[in-house]
Amino acid sequence: MPFRRTYLRAVGALAAGGLVAGCSGAPANDGQEETTTATPTATATITPTRTSTPDEGVTYVAVGPEGRLRFVPDTVEISVGDTVRWEALSAGHNVTSHPGASPKCENPEGVEPFTSYEDEQHFAIMDVGEIYEHTFTVPGTYVYVCAPHAGQGMVGTVTVSE
Repeated sequence: MPFRRTYLRAVGALAAGGLVAGCSGAPANDGQEETTTATPTATATITPTRTSTPDEGVTYVAVGPEGRLRFVPDTVEISVGDTVRWEALSAGHNVTSHPGASPKCENPEGVEPFTSYEDEQHFAIMDVGEIYEHTFTVPGTYVYVCAPHAGQGMVGTVTVSE
């Protein structure tokens, strides 16, 4: 039995010494730093072609974001020939500068009002995700509303300059 105890002590000491040596943080590759070298790979090069930007001259306005009764941004400044694109992000809204929809609506003298609906259906609403856009060709200030929510302050302004 004494031989067995001596043997177990020796094996235990060697095992413990090996564990401590493994935790010492010494490099596993005999002290030499390991390096990697990137190998270049062939990639196809495509010559870029000039294309027009489809959103150039377009300003985005969110209609009813997060279910709120507002346009974001509620005031935009653009140039003649630019477009404003309104997107309905919640239900129950429309976009109009028609004075028949709200006394808050204003358009420059002689300019037809813009509406996201047909005819004079002032309370017709947009579907969620629906986009309405209008290109402004006359300078001036346009005040528009969401007709169902104009009384709650859902009003926006577009200022068009030359």
